Amino acid sequence: MKISDRIKVICDAVTPGETIADIGTDHAYVPLILYKRNISPDVIMCDISADSLSKARESFTAAEITMPESSFRIGDGLDVIDKGEVDALIIAGLGGVTIVDILSNDIDKLQSFKKLILQPRNNSGPLRSFLYRYGFDITDNKLVKEGKFSCEVIVAVKTSNINSENSSSYVRELPYEDTDIRWRYPEGIINNDVSVVRKRLGHAIDNHIKEIENLRRASNNQSYRIKMLEAELNYLKDLFGEIDG
Repeated sequence: MKISDRIKVICDAVTPGETIADIGTDHAYVPLILYKRNISPDVIMCDISADSLSKARESFTAAEITMPESSFRIGDGLDVIDKGEVDALIIAGLGGVTIVDILSNDIDKLQSFKKLILQPRNNSGPLRSFLYRYGFDITDNKLVKEGKFSCEVIVAVKTSNINSENSSSYVRELPYEDTDIRWRYPEGIINNDVSVVRKRLGHAIDNHIKEIENLRRASNNQSYRIKMLEAELNYLKDLFGEIDG
């Protein structure tokens, strides 16, 4: 089976021996690869749609692999996964805000997982700040080409400060505002394919320049918004400069 760079990056984030649950699994390409290649000894596939889950079964059947029925679960988000049942949680292809909604539904259960592998289609900033707040350290910010666009894969591990006694109440103070551009474009993003990073940052820079120009032409006073965007623009330009450096 030919796999995309996106799926490869997600699979590569799983350490051999880790058990996983794939939320919103659809065709279950990631669990299939992980199980077939003996990376994950146990995989759980979850989807809110029975039709989507039937595609997951078909993928394993086509690969001539028989899985117990308990590996296929119909349900919403983390509802069908027990606390600490798997090592790593995978959620790919959903919006960042939707992923936050899924994870925040049960913080105690969330903090029982050792690793999160997340691929948000948008709004990665709110997702990163949420992860930090609730005790997950981001270890990797992958940027992968996907057709004409690029997608982000965020890998986060549970901080050692969380234990069984404080897991339900553990919350960290953010190092900066949750709207700060560093959540959307962390410095680690430049440690990816240069052409992909340059295109993504260049697009963000162009959008900031256009918005600033539009605000300057506005009839009402937009000085505060302009000042904020200019600060973000300077950050993006500095980050872009580090690519070539």
